[in-house]
Amino acid sequence: MQLERLAIVLRPRHANEAIDLGVRMAMHWFKPLYGAWFCFTLPVLAILFSLTYWSSNSYLLLYLLVWWIKPMFDRIALFVISRAVFGDAPTIRQSMRAIPTLLFKTRLFRALTWARFTPYRSLTLPVDVLEGVKGRNARIRRRSISSYIGINAIILTLYGIIIEQIFPICAMAFLAMLSIDSNGFSDDLFDTLTFNDFSYLSQLSLGLYTLGILLWEPIYVAAGFSLYLKRRSDIEAWDIELQFRKTEKKRHSTTSSLFGALFAVITFGLMMQPAPSHAGEQSLRQEAIIQAPDRLNNILQQSEYGGKTTEKSLKFSDEKEKPKKEKTKSPNKPTSLNTGSAFNGVANVGQGFLWFVLALAIAVIVYLIIIRLPVIQTKRKTSEKPPAQIAGLDIQPESLPENIAEVALAMIRSGDLRSALSLLFRGSLSVLAHRDRVLFRSSDTEQDCIRLVKRANLSSSAFFIQLTQLWLAQAYAHRSPDLARLEQLCLEWPTHYDHQSQWEAS
Repeated sequence: MQLERLAIVLRPRHANEAIDLGVRMAMHWFKPLYGAWFCFTLPVLAILFSLTYWSSNSYLLLYLLVWWIKPMFDRIALFVISRAVFGDAPTIRQSMRAIPTLLFKTRLFRALTWARFTPYRSLTLPVDVLEGVKGRNARIRRRSISSYIGINAIILTLYGIIIEQIFPICAMAFLAMLSIDSNGFSDDLFDTLTFNDFSYLSQLSLGLYTLGILLWEPIYVAAGFSLYLKRRSDIEAWDIELQFRKTEKKRHSTTSSLFGALFAVITFGLMMQPAPSHAGEQSLRQEAIIQAPDRLNNILQQSEYGGKTTEKSLKFSDEKEKPKKEKTKSPNKPTSLNTGSAFNGVANVGQGFLWFVLALAIAVIVYLIIIRLPVIQTKRKTSEKPPAQIAGLDIQPESLPENIAEVALAMIRSGDLRSALSLLFRGSLSVLAHRDRVLFRSSDTEQDCIRLVKRANLSSSAFFIQLTQLWLAQAYAHRSPDLARLEQLCLEWPTHYDHQSQWEAS
């Protein structure tokens, strides 16, 4: 993957902003996107329409078929938009040549069977089509990609369903307003909505629904791919890696000795300019993260997100006694049995049975919550073992020295600041995982570890966040911390993470 050829700017952005970027991507590359899209979808839809009309099947069957095969169409749209984003928009001929690979080597059978109803399929589609992973690795990859922004992909899918359903209704209503004979048109429209056999208006409504899918689906795929890029950029720090590559490229581009003097002048000029405040940007970002819950609560308190809810409950009422009419017995007819009392008896028995079932269900729920749930949670906590590695760092107690703070302090005095920070960070993760039982995963990043420690509400959370920020600056930005500050962290480390308790826990 060549990040230097990206046609979009990589930076931390909100998930909704990533969806907007996907819509703009579909608008910018609409010629190669919709060209390949129509060349692939229109022949397939024409065959479906012809077969369904020839076999005299219902309007509903063709409606379901067009909806069901959308994941097959999405693959050609993703092929075009993914290559256009990396600066190599394919031609229609190249897109057509890629169709066999897209149909037979991208897990299409899974997409059309048990994964057809996945609400965030636009977000996980690049995992099957572009990454090519299979089996357990594919499941782990899809889970990692869809975490934290899966709700945005679900909302995108819901918007798509609304657009596809509203488009033919609005188009039919517009045609009804333009119709001269409105009464006859309304009757035919009613027949269409009741899924009768093929007629002119049923074909028209189905064609409008298909047109809505053809216009919207490429935008849906582009928005999902933009969410995928946003998530991968957050996990793998693409923006930082791209800046490193640009810096490395600039450093090697001026190796000739003929430009030595010019290079010295440019370097002197750059040194005179004020350096950008990375610390200020980082502090602003952390402040925005801290203020995010308050801003979300303010948004949810607005009137647009409010509403009234109606709750319904069953209520049994005593039957009112109806006045009995005196019946005169006919001497020629036998007396009839009193069937009303029999029905009342059956109703009372059924009501008693329902009350018994309700009481039994309440007793089972109380038993599961009060007695079984603590036992299950205790077993789950004891059965879950801490991972051996987190973010590529070994946190097993056997791999750490007995006196972490003293060893780290010796490393600092010898000038090896990176190893000292790494040792303190590994030791902190090991104590949090083995002693404090923080449920880390081997795939967690440093930001995920900060989030889990905050949720655990530990007294050492502030110290761990400060240590992790210094480690991130050293490991990824190669910015060494202040020597006095690092020595102070070594002195404070034993007060937060008693290493002896870690060995006892292990």
